[in-house]
Amino acid sequence: MENISNYGNSVSSMTAVNFSEMKISSNPVETLVAFSIGSGIGMTIHDPVGGVGGVLNFILPDSTKANGTNPAKAPFMFADTGITTFLKALFEQGAKAENLKVVIAGGAHIMDQTGVFNIGQKNLEALKTSLGDFGVKIHHEASGGTKNRTISLEIGSGRSIIKTFGEEEKKV
Repeated sequence: MENISNYGNSVSSMTAVNFSEMKISSNPVETLVAFSIGSGIGMTIHDPVGGVGGVLNFILPDSTKANGTNPAKAPFMFADTGITTFLKALFEQGAKAENLKVVIAGGAHIMDQTGVFNIGQKNLEALKTSLGDFGVKIHHEASGGTKNRTISLEIGSGRSIIKTFGEEEKKV
């Protein structure tokens, strides 16, 4: 999904980050967006000093329980492999751990209202463990509940925007 608008002499573009995907950009007029996140997690990371950021949209916590999916072919499907790969890719683009602003949205109880499997909670726990391994902290979190969310990252400003279904959007 590519939406291009003309603003004066600059061109603004919106790039979708689908489930089990990660995208990184240093284009200041680009916005990365992950739509309709339920029990999965959309995660924005931005380094304001390096001017680089990205979005990861993972859906499951643990690649060792992939049950037929090869994690090497779909690393961004899982928290454990996706976050590690995402952070390493950002570091290769010049991002520094001490500069990172991390915003997360998701981890809801969409399909599992009774909490028997609680994939959303397991995704949150796996995310926090993986970030902790790199010494990276979460700046803002919109998680849990039963509503879908959309999260976006404006690369130029570094601002993340979270829209929870039926609520006002939050800009952080």
